[in-house]
Amino acid sequence: MTPKPRTWKELPSGITAAHRALVTALREIRECSTRTQADIARDAHQEPTTLSNHLNGGRIPEEALLCGFYAVVEKDASDSGPLPHTLEFLLDLRKHAKKKHCACCSVAYPATTAPALAEPQQPASRNVKEPDLVRARHLRSQVRPHGFPIPQERVGVPVPRAEGDRHPADAAELSWSETGVVARYLADGHNRDAGFLLWQAGASYSSAEIVVAVGSCRTAGLHDAAETILINAAERTDKQAVLNIVAALSEAGRHDDVAFMLAAAFQATH
Repeated sequence: MTPKPRTWKELPSGITAAHRALVTALREIRECSTRTQADIARDAHQEPTTLSNHLNGGRIPEEALLCGFYAVVEKDASDSGPLPHTLEFLLDLRKHAKKKHCACCSVAYPATTAPALAEPQQPASRNVKEPDLVRARHLRSQVRPHGFPIPQERVGVPVPRAEGDRHPADAAELSWSETGVVARYLADGHNRDAGFLLWQAGASYSSAEIVVAVGSCRTAGLHDAAETILINAAERTDKQAVLNIVAALSEAGRHDDVAFMLAAAFQATH
């Protein structure tokens, strides 16, 4: 029997992008069981209020509780095919959600705040301090001397222009829905939130979705962001998935991105 979709509470506005992504994934897992939340919690050896707290963004679950919850729902949904997310992916989301941003933070990334209107937006690629984005720039500098044709950074504001202000071809290429979000995060200095979205894309997207996301970032001038996606895709443990992404990039004519990803994969294994 197909589980009936639940009506979820709105998540607290103060939680971080990483925590929000974890809760969203947990809710998608929860939807795969037809049993009550109390029954799931009991079989997972936790209190119903504890599970409810995890599913409503009140607290990041401990690893053992997350694994127990996943095992119970996986058993419940055994006749319906695989769950929408692997346990490994959920544990990765949890790890990112638990990271401290700085000494004054309790956990995780800084919450997104409204941009200061008095501060003009700067090209994101010139203000990047997130480690993965810096790695993208560093790897690019390593690749160039070895003859791989990596494109030069374009000059200009990376935030996508308004719909009426850009050419239809540009609008068509800005097809990754998170492009504008990443650009705003970077322009506002929320580099860890941007880095999390880019990690999630590289670590979990299909090969076709990777091509779209990378192409959209390139079109917006977010070259460090595009290459961060490629780095995270190259570091997947599933090497067949890595090969599939390389093949999809090649088929799409993105040969510079193929060269960059192969260099990233080589570096990841040495």
